[in-house]
Amino acid sequence: MLERRNSDRILLNRIQVREVNGDYLFSYKGLNLSEEGLFLENRFCVPNQEPFSKLTFTLPNGKRLTNVTARIVREERQGARKGCAFEFLNLSEEHRIELKKCLHQLVATGTA
Repeated sequence: MLERRNSDRILLNRIQVREVNGDYLFSYKGLNLSEEGLFLENRFCVPNQEPFSKLTFTLPNGKRLTNVTARIVREERQGARKGCAFEFLNLSEEHRIELKKCLHQLVATGTA
């Protein structure tokens, strides 16, 4: 679980992220976002959890991404930033375009 993202990360103002893992539904705050994934604050791995989750969240530009399959690639239990980094696995072309558009918009306006 020590993989690193290849794209730039954008710090978020803690967007709400819904995670479905097996029969369980969780809600976390997203701290940063990239074209490849996102980091969820205070999200930790637990024994016997499913390897993949479905994430649903609204981008800062108001576009909603639903049922995005993701897997945990890194867990941080120590330090100032605790939580898990997720890698997106099945972004639809529409979701990928919306995500890229939002990230470029945030960088261009200096709000990232």
